[in-house]
Amino acid sequence: EALKENKYLTYLNLTRINIGHKDGKALGKALKVNKYFTYLDLYHKYIVDEGSKALLEVLKENKNFTSLALSHNNIGVEVGKALVEALKENKYLTFLDLNYKRIQNRGGKALPEALKENENLTSLNLRYNSICDEGV
Repeated sequence: EALKENKYLTYLNLTRINIGHKDGKALGKALKVNKYFTYLDLYHKYIVDEGSKALLEVLKENKNFTSLALSHNNIGVEVGKALVEALKENKYLTFLDLNYKRIQNRGGKALPEALKENENLTSLNLRYNSICDEGV
């Protein structure tokens, strides 16, 4: 509840922290409405559960949310789909780090489509992924 109205939190680093289903949903709910929050760092977190999907919902709802770091994660299929859907709706993201994601050609094809409507993205990190020419 405190995060919903916190006027000082702009960056949340959850690096290497295991967040359960219930906590992820509660955190996602709070960050959706926090007007000051801009950056979520989920570096080195195994993102496969409903809690992680709830965190990604922040992309759809919080228009002040501009930066997302998902580097060094093994995103599960369902969470990957949720990420693509969230990116399709987010027009405000300026920074997206997907380095070491093991994104392959199939994911590489879905990503540009998801980001097509975002005219604000200025930094996209895709290094160390297995995307060939056909996936770009």
